[in-house]
Amino acid sequence: MESLSDKIAVRNLVETCAIKGIQHVVISPGSRNAPLSVSFSRHPAFNCTVIVDERSAAFYALGIAQQTQKTVVIVCTSGTAALNYAPAIAEAYYQKIPLLVLTADRPAEWIDQMDGQTIRQENIYSNYIKRSYCFPTEPDKEEEIWHCNRIASEAIESTYYPENGPVHINIPLREPLYQFKDYSQEELPQTFSTLTTRLELSKAEVNELKEKWGRYNKILVITGLLHPNKALNEALNALAKHNQVAILTETTSNQFGKDFNRSIDRLLAGITEESKKEFQPELLVTIGGPVVSKKIKAFLRENKAQEHWHINASNDYIDTYQSLSRIIPVSAEKILPQFLDCEAENSNYKELWRQLDLHLLGAFKEFMNQIPFSDLKVFEQVLTKIPVGSNVQFANSTAVRYSNLFDLPAIREISSYSNRGTSGIDGTISTAVGAASVSDKITTVISGDLSFFYDSNALWIKPMPGNLRMIIINNQGGNIFRIIEGPKETKEVEHLFEAKHDLNAKHLTQAFGIDYLSARSESELEEALEHLFHQERNTACVLEIHTDHKATPEILKEYFIYLRKQVQNKTP
Repeated sequence: MESLSDKIAVRNLVETCAIKGIQHVVISPGSRNAPLSVSFSRHPAFNCTVIVDERSAAFYALGIAQQTQKTVVIVCTSGTAALNYAPAIAEAYYQKIPLLVLTADRPAEWIDQMDGQTIRQENIYSNYIKRSYCFPTEPDKEEEIWHCNRIASEAIESTYYPENGPVHINIPLREPLYQFKDYSQEELPQTFSTLTTRLELSKAEVNELKEKWGRYNKILVITGLLHPNKALNEALNALAKHNQVAILTETTSNQFGKDFNRSIDRLLAGITEESKKEFQPELLVTIGGPVVSKKIKAFLRENKAQEHWHINASNDYIDTYQSLSRIIPVSAEKILPQFLDCEAENSNYKELWRQLDLHLLGAFKEFMNQIPFSDLKVFEQVLTKIPVGSNVQFANSTAVRYSNLFDLPAIREISSYSNRGTSGIDGTISTAVGAASVSDKITTVISGDLSFFYDSNALWIKPMPGNLRMIIINNQGGNIFRIIEGPKETKEVEHLFEAKHDLNAKHLTQAFGIDYLSARSESELEEALEHLFHQERNTACVLEIHTDHKATPEILKEYFIYLRKQVQNKTP
């Protein structure tokens, strides 16, 4: 192995990462971080990627960690470089994704002394980090070196135990920065590891839950953001056979079953003022992370369940629906099978939701056959063509919301991801590039135009994965602000909210040497999708779809009006 930095704390940190099985390191160029960058790149244990834009680099790393569920290291220089990591670190924190954040820093004595690239970096991510550490400056005493080694092990362990998340080590470094040493005859640093344990419920606690479960004839299960989980999927499908259990899922739940209700907002459009009490649950059970649908949050806050159980192994105190009564801190796939012998024979709660779903699905198909080319029609065409069993990254705002109007992601068993931890538009494309780089599946990112242009530095990443497909729906601005109440009623909607523009992605995409396709009609889109997903394609490609920014929100509004009319006209 080549020589590593002569700074012993850096060398030991790099070796500790190797000992603990870290494989991926994302480096942003700089001088102060040279001891770290050079040492990681020279070490045979690591796959290093260099990305200039730190914001893009951190989201790229997030995409890798999201797919592998293993800790990824990000390394940057001092100053504002560290601040540029913040959006991705916040997303990783709320989405529980393991990142080890290494920020090079100036020696403590030079902070606030007008020295270049020097800001206050200790605890810089304090509001959205699991743990934050700072190495002593240039340790040379035995106890100082022991301290750094202890921090290194503790920080890496903390990225995944007791739950995944980002951890930060700030590393002050003095010049000279470019001196290296052969450590081949020296011992590796001492490390320690954590014996991972999981909470278990006692037999008495399980029996108490079963007794309570058996009291209720109307149990509503809602799944939020979840990674694909076969064991959980099997448990939910078994539970979905019970008469008293209705299960609502979203695209980002990654749960598939014929008895699940897939489109929450479509369903809620069919619940009338007179029928609310019928659909109001007695017991609400929630699993996973954030739910996209604002409508279900409003419905359940108004029509509260008698009890709300949140099942989450990380023991989060989440009261989204303002009715929380019990936290169950175990994995859902462990506890749900305990209720399989608690079926209520006389309940029709499951059938109530399923019949409404089937009726509205028919109305949805009728409406889709009537509408012109628009965002809603585009999503139908795109989701029909995305390869079965492939991966999709949905951008925030309209993209992930539109995905929840269709059953297609579940029917085609697409693994769906979205940065719903903080729900920002930044980093969508970079996350998708990172995710694609460690997957052998086709990875498609579906994004609005603002999300794409905002994160266009992602196109700079090399190598660009050949299995990546990028779909941009360009409706000339943030169309979400013509859909939600408030902004669309103001005269400033185009300027202050929608940020209307006349840009297109063609020349930007081609400047980075990436294939480009475009479509402005159903027929053009059909042809473009055939090219985009052609089985012989082995290069990344962008498909830009142009839609009418004024017609699209009106069609979506008409859609929900149409559903409500279908329910009102239904013969009792």
